Amino acid sequence: MRLTDVAIRQLALVESGQKRYRDDVVPGFGITVGTNRKTFFVMYGRERRLRTLGQWPDVSLKQARQEARQVLAHQLNRKRTVSFGEARQAFLDDCTTRLRQTTIDRYYYSLKTIEAKTLESVSTDVTDPNHLKALKVFYNWCIDHQLIDHNPFIRRKVVFGKRERVLTDEEVKALWQYEHEPYSHMVKALLLTGQRRNQIWRFQAEWIEGDEITFPSSIMKSKRTHTLPLTGYERYLGETRFNSWSKAKVRIDQHTEVNGWVIHDLRRYFSTTMAKIGTPLHVTEQIMDHRSTLSGVAAVYNRYDFMDEMREALANYHQHIETVVASA
Repeated sequence: MRLTDVAIRQLALVESGQKRYRDDVVPGFGITVGTNRKTFFVMYGRERRLRTLGQWPDVSLKQARQEARQVLAHQLNRKRTVSFGEARQAFLDDCTTRLRQTTIDRYYYSLKTIEAKTLESVSTDVTDPNHLKALKVFYNWCIDHQLIDHNPFIRRKVVFGKRERVLTDEEVKALWQYEHEPYSHMVKALLLTGQRRNQIWRFQAEWIEGDEITFPSSIMKSKRTHTLPLTGYERYLGETRFNSWSKAKVRIDQHTEVNGWVIHDLRRYFSTTMAKIGTPLHVTEQIMDHRSTLSGVAAVYNRYDFMDEMREALANYHQHIETVVASA
């Protein structure tokens, strides 16, 4: 049928399933009528791939038809296949304009290991969850930029295995003795506080007031402010912005010969050691901003901040670290 605004308005929703109406004006273009919406589509390519163009009336017929023409024209004018390397570089260049450096580094180190001549020839036999996640994002970007018609990883689930790695005291000693600022200072601050990387990385001096530090809700995973007593670890806090986490991680691994660990393992060591030296669980979780031991009504009515208990627990833990570092 010839699609018009009046014709689309008169199309009745179906009771179940869906029905497609193809446009006589633009081949491959049409509208799908479902049980509660009407969606524009365009079908293109030798494999008859389907792309949705938006829901009517949020997207007008004129807009949808124009976009359909652009998609079809791109298919006709494609003269060569973009290489995997070219697309990868374009993707990373685009990432630099909108993403944090840590995310860019993660995509770079995941994608640089992929060997493929074209986007269509990439192997889907990928098991590493970080590589798989990067590939899914990369191919979605390629689709948005009309470099390829489909994402070969779209149905692959990214499953990160549960980490059980606990650093030993000897490994912690080796990491502590590594000196390469500001990265080494951040490692020490993370080890001494059990906080998340984002809190230490984004530190600002104005967060300190008296003998306490308050992390703003904007950087907290819990989306609430988090206050800790200062017990000496503040000497390792600095406002120097640091982005090359991946390269610095490689350097510390080579220097200390401690391998198979990630930054978050420092947090796990903190929690495990706190239990080992007898710190009550609710105090440890208060320090780490977990607080799972207080939930529901108890979390609402128990507003005690445990500041004295946290100060004592951190002092005991720091004494343990001093013993570990000073051991023969």
